[in-house]
Order: sequence, then structure tokens, then C-alpha cells
Amino acid sequence: MALPVFAGDLLSELLNVILRASNLYDRTSNAIQVEGGFVKVFGHEIRRFYVVAIGKGSISMAKAIEDKAGDYIIDGIAVVPKGVRGGLRVIKVIESTHPLPTESSVEAGLAIMDLLSRVRPGDYVLFLISGGGSALVEVPVGDVAIEDIAEVNRLLLRSGATIHEVNVVRKHLSRVKGGRLALEVVRRGGKVISLIASDVPGDDPSIVASGPTVPDPSTYGDAIQVLRNRGIWDKVPVRVREVLEKGLKGLLDETPKELSNTWNYVIATNMDVLIEVSRYVASRGMDALILTSRMEGEAREVGRYLASIALEARFRGVPIRRGVILSGGEPTVTVIGNGRGGRTTELCTGFALSVRGVDGVSMLSIATDGIDGNMDAAGCVADGSTISNAVKLGIDPIAELRNNNTAVIFERLGALIRTGWTGSNLNIVTAIIVAP
Repeated sequence: MALPVFAGDLLSELLNVILRASNLYDRTSNAIQVEGGFVKVFGHEIRRFYVVAIGKGSISMAKAIEDKAGDYIIDGIAVVPKGVRGGLRVIKVIESTHPLPTESSVEAGLAIMDLLSRVRPGDYVLFLISGGGSALVEVPVGDVAIEDIAEVNRLLLRSGATIHEVNVVRKHLSRVKGGRLALEVVRRGGKVISLIASDVPGDDPSIVASGPTVPDPSTYGDAIQVLRNRGIWDKVPVRVREVLEKGLKGLLDETPKELSNTWNYVIATNMDVLIEVSRYVASRGMDALILTSRMEGEAREVGRYLASIALEARFRGVPIRRGVILSGGEPTVTVIGNGRGGRTTELCTGFALSVRGVDGVSMLSIATDGIDGNMDAAGCVADGSTISNAVKLGIDPIAELRNNNTAVIFERLGALIRTGWTGSNLNIVTAIIVAP
């Protein structure tokens, strides 16, 4: 990986700090204590419990629970992306697909529902929830097929829909999302505790993995409106429209708006990572500024906006004269081409175009789960020489951006960051380094 000369060592250090700060094993382990024959979780004292882990952080979170309280686990399931390995002893690992659901997702969902069918009055179920769970676990409503849901997801992602909009639709096509898994437990007299690693701006637990244990304020009408607003209502499968219209007429149960005996705790967020990175930067004697953990919008335009901040810092000393400017969140990519890349590479391309020819500023952008978009990389680095160097290699950055093929720019420059699956998912972290 080629790094800007003036900031190479610092960028490498920041990458390591980001990955360490995103570690979900430690954050999960710290959320529980074992004392006097009980497992204590945020004031709850539990003797025996089931475990259901859903999302890209499943292995890390489930292993933390096993290592600390394995003797108290009755049974458990952890659903992970295909290819993820983990040495779990008590909890069964099921591989599924991401970013689009398949029959593997349905098999995982049915396995979880079968596990929950064994819950008896007074039993606890500990849910470990992280981003990516929406695709990994699914059981469609009514006559809707998994292929229908996958097509809706494709259309929503390509339309540039926000994660909030995507999840409003997902919840109303599913028997496991929008609080419905928790409902399966409380109907049987059980109790639900969820430890949640947030990958969404604002850290609303009802959005993470489509909120399988959280009451859902949205409605069938809201789902229809999202599809209409994004211009894809007439493009989604007929069975999807039929289900949503039945729900709108009250012919199908709504997602639960309240849930008894259910407690949800967010234990890890993007802001947690930004704070830890900022402390590291300060320990190096440099200024650190956190802009936001709610970064949203079209990735390439977000990159241009961050470039404007970097340029003000470089030439005016505002908002900082020297140091690191941090931000995080979930920008989106409206896909109109057929190339390879992700949010980080489009963001870095927008940044690079705006700082072309300027020395003293560089950017690192990484998806904390280790895989961004449809490429085999977590992110990339960019600076004022990125565009010129790409052009020297015969690459037209603007044409590649237009074709959503930005991975090629950073791959050819040796500026992609490859980590593999990290066992975490706390969204994107971006660091801008400003030299004096």
C-alpha cells in the first residue's frame, strides 16, 4: 500500500488504532460480569441463557460471551458472512450471504426461530447484534420470495436510498426484523437482552440489522412511500407490492410498536472509535478534531466537502493548523455504472479531485468491517498527487467515477487498504492529516 511520504507513518498508525478501537470482542466482554453464580448484564442477573448473534461482528461478540460465560449458555447460534471462521465451542456457527440475502439467509432465520421456539417462561435470550444482519438473516412474509427481497434491496441500494429508508422497507417484508424476533421470545414468556454494535449514523438501535429486537415506529405506509420517493415502486416485484398494500389495509400484522421484557443496549459506536483515535492523535502532540459520526450523503460529494475543510486547514489554519480531522458515518453510492468500488473509494476520489496538486493534506478512509462495496478491500488513501499519478498510468479518474469503478484508481496506485473481514462493523472512519 503506497502512502503519502509526509504522512505515511502516521497513516499506518491511525489505521492500526482504528482497527483496535473497532474490536468488538473487548467491548462485548466488558459489558458482562460473572459473579456469585450469575451473569450480570447492565443490572440483569441471569443464571442460564440462550445466545443469538447476528451480523458481521457475530464471531467476535459470541466468542467474548463464550470465553467469559460459556458455562451459563444453554444453546446458541451465530450467523456470519460466508468465509468467516471462528473457534466457537457452544454456539453453532451458520454461514450466510452479504450484502444480498439468499436461501442461506432464510435457512439461518429459520434456525434462529427454531431455537427461540424452545424458550420457556422466565428464560433469557441474549442477542448480539451488529451491522450486516439484515442480509445474513431473513424469513420473508407471506408469499414473498427471498429473490423478491434481494431484488428490492438491489433497487434500493442502486437508488441511493439511505440505510434508514432501506430498513423501513426490509422490516415490512420480514418475519424476523423490526422487533419480530423479540416478539417470538416475549410471546413465550421469555426475556430479551440485546448488546448492539451500531453501524448506522445516530446509533438508532431500531436500524442496526433492521432492529430484530427493537420496537419499530415505521409502518407499511412508510415502506410504500420510500419506494415511491425513490422512483422504484413500479419496479419492485409484484408480490412485494401486494404484501405492502395488504399491510396498509390492515390485513397483515404491523411490526410491534412496543415490546415488554426487552432491553436493548448499544455497546459500540462509530463515535467510540473516533474518540479513541482522537486521544491517540493528542498523545502524539497533535491537534485532533472530530467533525461528526453521522456522515451521510453521496460519497463522492462528501469527499469533496471534506476536501474543502482540508484546504481551509492547510491554507488558513481553520479549523486546525496541524493535526488530524476525523469523521465517520455511512455515505451512500448511487450506482449507475458497472464498475468495482465502494463508499470509501468514491469518497477518496472526490477528495483527491478537489485537492489535486496540493501538498500537505492526505486522507485515509476505511470500512471497519474490512470489506467495502463490491471490492476485496476495506478502503484507501489519497492525497494531492493521487489524480496526477493516476493520469500518468493512463487512468481517467472522472470516467472511472462515472462508471462507479473507482477501485481501479487506488489498486493501480497501490493505495488500497486490505484487511480482510475484521469481525467488526462500526461503519466508515475517515481521517484527514493536515501538515503545517
